[in-house]
Amino acid sequence: MRQNILTGKKKLVIQRIALKRYRCRVKRKRRKKYKKERDIAEFERNAAYRNIAKDVKNYRDSVALFLPRNLSYMMANEKCLFNSIKIKKEKIQSQYILEVPKEFSIITNPDESYLFLQKIIAAFVYQKCNTLWIDYKYCIKTDLLTQVFLDAILLDIDRYHQLCKKANLCKFINWGAVGGRNYNNDKICRMVNSVGSPTVLINRKVSYREIVPFRLHCFDALNVSSKTKLVQKEIDTTNVIEYVNKCLERVNKTLNSNTLREMGYVVGETLINAEEHSSLDYRYMIGYFEECNDDSKHYGIFNLVIMNFGQSIYEKFKYPVDRERLNTECLSRMQELSDAFTQKRLFRAAEFTEETLWTLYSLQQGVTSVPNQQRGNGTIQFIESFFKLKGDIGIDDVSRMYIISGKSILEFDGTYRLSDLKDENGVPRGIISFNSSGSLLEKPDTRYVRSVNNYFPGTAIFIRILLNEDDIKNENEYN
Repeated sequence: MRQNILTGKKKLVIQRIALKRYRCRVKRKRRKKYKKERDIAEFERNAAYRNIAKDVKNYRDSVALFLPRNLSYMMANEKCLFNSIKIKKEKIQSQYILEVPKEFSIITNPDESYLFLQKIIAAFVYQKCNTLWIDYKYCIKTDLLTQVFLDAILLDIDRYHQLCKKANLCKFINWGAVGGRNYNNDKICRMVNSVGSPTVLINRKVSYREIVPFRLHCFDALNVSSKTKLVQKEIDTTNVIEYVNKCLERVNKTLNSNTLREMGYVVGETLINAEEHSSLDYRYMIGYFEECNDDSKHYGIFNLVIMNFGQSIYEKFKYPVDRERLNTECLSRMQELSDAFTQKRLFRAAEFTEETLWTLYSLQQGVTSVPNQQRGNGTIQFIESFFKLKGDIGIDDVSRMYIISGKSILEFDGTYRLSDLKDENGVPRGIISFNSSGSLLEKPDTRYVRSVNNYFPGTAIFIRILLNEDDIKNENEYN
């Protein structure tokens, strides 16, 4: 009897195993069929890419055909350190380890930082490695602007590889992977893993309790209708305002409806300016907030970057691609200003040039590169609006705002503020001159408005603000 029971159990086990194996075979067949159908569909979708690439004979041809326009512009620009002629060829190796500079910032340590970025591009151009490691072992300081600059380059390289795969040009890809390692600094580790390359390239998102991320937003406005641009501007503006509110909540503060409406307006204006100034019709936007509790002090550091590549602000006026789409009235005023500075011998190649002057002037209220526009809210008002988030008017060691374009940097720490002056027609306009006279006809303080040696291939606005819990008024205090 017992033997019969055991035999019955054994048969039952055998039947269950057989059934399980059968189900696994069915699943494998379904997966195989699904994969085959997916591969066929993808092959058909990629027919256009293969057709475009049918005449590609070498790696150089593939780069010319499929390299995204942002990186392509940098490599073709003679002023840029990333120009293909300036990139040095190095020994090919299986694994290439690039050590990030101790201070990785194109603002405070530009020479080493730009050189590091150049080596990244060189590794791609000369296909010098199968695996690229970005090593943060010695890096103890960086900023959001420099990190997103790096991520934008890596994004374009990744996009090129994806297009080559679609066009069946994998034989021209000798770059297997790119990765980061040795994040010894906790702050850098949190920034990179919450909004940096891993979140952009492989969609690996790490959440930290003290971090409020505003992950990278890219908008390609090429061949897009005006209506689509307007809709996207509204979406991005809303996202920025929501991000600001989330950050303020961390320090137990809110903004009233009027302040939010004003901020939304200047954010929208600035996004439009970013599109107008960009000759490549492409912009990036990213934010990062870190909440801190040190010595019973509760505060946070707010970061926001809006960036585009292409002609600098100065080049957009000085060397316009299409003169019919240039605001000649503003250009005339800029030229008159240059003539006045030349007569006074105020230009100094090492610290202040015509490019820096025009960059400063173009950011004032009422100045735009687009003709017949009456909007007239300058980017400086955007900076002034965000500086109000501090609540107080004091100057600290953290809060800074930068505008970088070409070979010019404008730095804002609250020493010089926006003032309302009347123009020649008696119309009040917001002006920031960065000097004690309050006049754009006088030379600005070169500690804050200066010419630099390294060329940034586009325009970027970088905001970093210290938010103390007691600095910003609550909703009830505003009303």
